Amino acid sequence: MSNKAIDDLNQIKAIMERSTKFLSLSGWSGIWVGTCGLIASGVLYNWQTKSLYSYQELSLSDPYQTAYTATNLLLLALITFFVAVTGGFFFTIRKTKKQGQPFLNKVTKRLLIRFSVPLIIAGILCLIWYKHNLLPFTLPTTLVFYGLALYSVQDGTVNEVKIIALIHIVLGLLAFYFLDYNLLLWALGFGLTHLLYGIILWNKYDKNSL
Repeated sequence: MSNKAIDDLNQIKAIMERSTKFLSLSGWSGIWVGTCGLIASGVLYNWQTKSLYSYQELSLSDPYQTAYTATNLLLLALITFFVAVTGGFFFTIRKTKKQGQPFLNKVTKRLLIRFSVPLIIAGILCLIWYKHNLLPFTLPTTLVFYGLALYSVQDGTVNEVKIIALIHIVLGLLAFYFLDYNLLLWALGFGLTHLLYGIILWNKYDKNSL
């Protein structure tokens, strides 16, 4: 087969892949999300070390809790989620624009819907844990369902997503079993794993496009 024919086949393959997969994930998105995860873990750890209460003892109605309260913990989670998601979308949308492609198309819309369902379920469960003073279950829940969300879209994006999904699911299950270490396991998942994943993606997909 001639070189021209091979090049034509490769171009056809690339076009078909772009039409069925979202390949514009930015390494900077992973780095950003990982940094947010590590900062949030550091803030929570700082609150915990300066408080008379352990993470497992927080409640919604104890008047002796001050800065380290269940409400502040919920606010920290919401702020972290908002900042991480906003930054992640910013870097990914910026990459798609550089590639001359629209961010919202049939592929990304389908992936976003599939990705959102496990996260919505996780959010509802966390609110239930919050209401019933079962706060130690919130961090493992976010790890497991975030991993499930990633796994549900792994066939529609880069191959590395499947590995990250499985890591988060395993860390989440370990966090359910070892509740005393769930903050450390959460930091490993949302913080360090995302950071390393972002660096790997940047080196593999983004570096040569600069």
